[in-house]
Parts: sequence; C-alpha cells; structure tokens
Amino acid sequence: MAPAGQRQALGRDQAVARLMALPELQAWARQIESGSNGTVRGAVIPFDPALRTVDGKQYHQLSFVENRPEAVVTWESFLVGAADGDILVDDDDTLLPLARWRSEKKPMDRAGPDSAPRRPE
Repeated sequence: MAPAGQRQALGRDQAVARLMALPELQAWARQIESGSNGTVRGAVIPFDPALRTVDGKQYHQLSFVENRPEAVVTWESFLVGAADGDILVDDDDTLLPLARWRSEKKPMDRAGPDSAPRRPE
C-alpha cells in the first residue's frame, strides 16, 4: 500500500479500465456491437507492452480496437500515465491531451446519432 498522499502506480489492467470508462470509448463499443448484431466487440489492447517515456513520465501504450474475427481494426491509440492515469491521444505522432482531442477531433461523432451515454433506468 502506498503511503498517505502518494498514489500507487497504475497497472496495465487499471489503465485499460480507465480508458474503457471514457464515454467516447463506451459509445464506440456500443456502436460496434449494435452494428454487428453482437458479433464484433470493441476492446482496449496494448499496442506495445513496454512503457513509453514522454517528458520524463511513463505511459501505458494502448489502443481501442474493433475486434473482428478476420482482423483487428484500430480506432485510436492512447497513452495512460502509469503514475497518475493522465490520458493522451496518440494522433499520428502528435500527442493530444484528452480535452484537446475531444474539441478538435470530435470523437463522439464517430459513434453515430445514438452515441450519448446511456443513463441507468
């Protein structure tokens, strides 16, 4: 257990869970599953098992993919901070903070008209 005031490093599984909690990835996963009648799923997988160092910080390297039987199709690649869970989007060799990615790339548009997060009933 980490001392009070100090966070414990995120493992890969925790980094995957952090990404899958993003509303964009949840919407993408719903769209993929509904568009394939449940035969294809969205998933977060490592695109490189090694941690990547950026500006002195280490990040898990993960991608959101469409997991088809014949091939895996990458939708987006992310870096998740091992120390703090900070998320960067790896956009063609440019690293974008999550807020900038959302405003510039409009990822919810990729999920179609029913992309709003579902609320529990």
